Amino acid sequence: MRDTIWTRVIACVLMAALILPVAAIAQERLTYDPEDEIPAATGVERALTKLGRGLSNVMFGWAEIPVTFDKKLKQGKPLGYLLGVVPVLGTARAVMRTTTGVFEAVTFPFSDRDVNYEPILEPEFLF
Repeated sequence: MRDTIWTRVIACVLMAALILPVAAIAQERLTYDPEDEIPAATGVERALTKLGRGLSNVMFGWAEIPVTFDKKLKQGKPLGYLLGVVPVLGTARAVMRTTTGVFEAVTFPFSDRDVNYEPILEPEFLF
């Protein structure tokens, strides 16, 4: 009885030792290029992305104020700067993001298919 258990254990170890290198070699030889599998975005997809980006910027443009405050706080800016300058910077960025969102949401169907689908502001989406 003990011989059959050890025989099975040894057989399993040998099979694993033989199968694992074969899987590693197969994985190494497999070349994956995402460009081959994912087709390029069509004009309609790019236009809808522009619309989504515009609507997102319209809805969340106000969030630039706390995001700017958080970034400057993490940079270690002094309290006077955080309370005096950051609200002005955040408000300016919020206005820019909201008006850019309105522009992108309105112009998404009229854009030139080759040029005008790139994001105007970075980051493309705030969240």
